[in-house]
Order: sequence, then structure tokens, then C-alpha cells
Amino acid sequence: MSNIRFFKTFIAVAEYGSFAAAADRVALTNAAVGQQMRALEEEMRRPLFDRSQRQIKLSRDGVLLLPKAKRLLADYEQMIAEAPDGEAMEGEVSIGGITSGMGLLANCLVQLKKLHPKISVNLMTARSDEVVNLVQAAKLDAALLIETARQNFDGMSWTLLYNEPIVMLANATQTAGIDDAVELLRTQPFIRYDRSTAVGRKVQSIIKSESVEPLEILELNSIIGIADLVRQQVGVAIVPLLKNFDWHKDPSLRVLPLPGDLAVRRVGILEQGTKSAITGEIRKLLMSAVAT
Repeated sequence: MSNIRFFKTFIAVAEYGSFAAAADRVALTNAAVGQQMRALEEEMRRPLFDRSQRQIKLSRDGVLLLPKAKRLLADYEQMIAEAPDGEAMEGEVSIGGITSGMGLLANCLVQLKKLHPKISVNLMTARSDEVVNLVQAAKLDAALLIETARQNFDGMSWTLLYNEPIVMLANATQTAGIDDAVELLRTQPFIRYDRSTAVGRKVQSIIKSESVEPLEILELNSIIGIADLVRQQVGVAIVPLLKNFDWHKDPSLRVLPLPGDLAVRRVGILEQGTKSAITGEIRKLLMSAVAT
């Protein structure tokens, strides 16, 4: 009878496209991977791979088995993670996050490791739309990301953690004595935040509503990078007021409100669902951190 390891190896072969690549992923030799897959095919009583070409591909039966194998492995890992009360959880979890939220996320994952040292965490950073796709494809178990109207979170769990108001960021020396954000937008060089993002589109809507044509000099997709440029007196910017960055306390920066209704960036955690015990613990730690 095959064990759970055989299905883990089968999934690795399907995802990485060869026995050799799968062997590296599951810490086996090429020969051991081949033996496991032949044993699995014998037990399933059907070929799971098309070996007629140089690159290993799943057969029709292999394609049909793959989602079932993933569900089986996810259920198994979930059972392992769901330890009785008072006992440490264990298992492997992959978490993603936007760059501006990595400090918060990393600190919470350090706390998680202290509480549950047997949990192995893989952490990556990417754009919000990229990590959404990875969670949807089950390549990440959860991610800290930005909510937008265009996203579909059906079948997953979304929890709002905090809102970041969209504000004007200006250099304290360069703009001393001018408190009108619109006036600064008219008269100062403008550093634009990536207009392909949800926030970038909100920024453009704000500019359009004020009938302003700013002197745009740069466009970046890094809010932290934009803040550094403002400190260097390159120009003003309209960006989310990043949580835990304390820009209000920075003597080189000014944070000015924008006219009209308050626009915000909504940041939360998206959970894929297959490892809800572990990702639920991460969510609780994040909620506790932002509540203080």
C-alpha cells in the first residue's frame, strides 16, 4: 500500500516536470523517485506518466489524480498541524506579502516560531496581484496583501487587518509654510506611484478631481523608495500612509491630508484554506500586532 510520501513525490514530479527536479525537492535520489512512481502506478493500476517523450508529462489518468493527491496531502498536513490544546503545531507553511508589510509579517512569524518551533515557514515578497495569484494557485498558503475591487477571493478566507489613508508626502524643508496639498501638487515636482496598481489609479482619480496637471518627473512602484526620494527633496508624492513607518515623527517629512473624501488602501490576509490551523495562528498574531 502506498504511503503519503508517494503522493508528495508524485505532486513534485507533476509540478517540476522531471524525476530529477522532484528528487531535489523531496530529498530522494532519482532512482528512488522512479521506484516510488512505478509502485504508485502499480497500485493505481494505470499509467500516471507519459514516457514517450524526453520530458516526463502526466498521462490523462495522472492529470485526473493530481488534484485528488493535492487534497489528500493537504488534509494530511492539516491533521498534523491541528495539535491538541496546549501542544505545539507542526508542518510547513508558505507565506507571501507585499514589501511594505514585510516588517510586520516577519515579526509575527518570529513569534509564531517561538510558540510553535516545529513549524517551518517559507516567506516571500512580491506585488499584491502576484501573491494573490500564488494563493489562488495553492502555491502560497496565505499572504498579506491589498484588497481591490477587481479581485475574486471566492473559496478563500479574507480578513481585513488595517486601512492606510492616502496622503501627500512632502519634504519638511522644501515645502515649509505651505499646507495646501493641491497647491504643492501644482507647484512642486511630482513623484508618481505606479499607476497600474489600485492605489495608483486612486491617485490619478484624486489628481483628476482637482483639475491639476502636476509636473511629473518619476514613476515608481516602491512606496518606500518614493519616501526616500521625498526626503532628498526630489519632489512631493501621493501615497498610502504606511502603517508602522512613523512618517509623522520623521523630521524630514510632512504628511498632509488630501481634499475630498478620505481614500484608503485596505490591507489584509488572504488564506488559501488547506492549512487553516497554521495560517489562522498567523492571522491572530497579525491582528494582535495591528491592534496595539
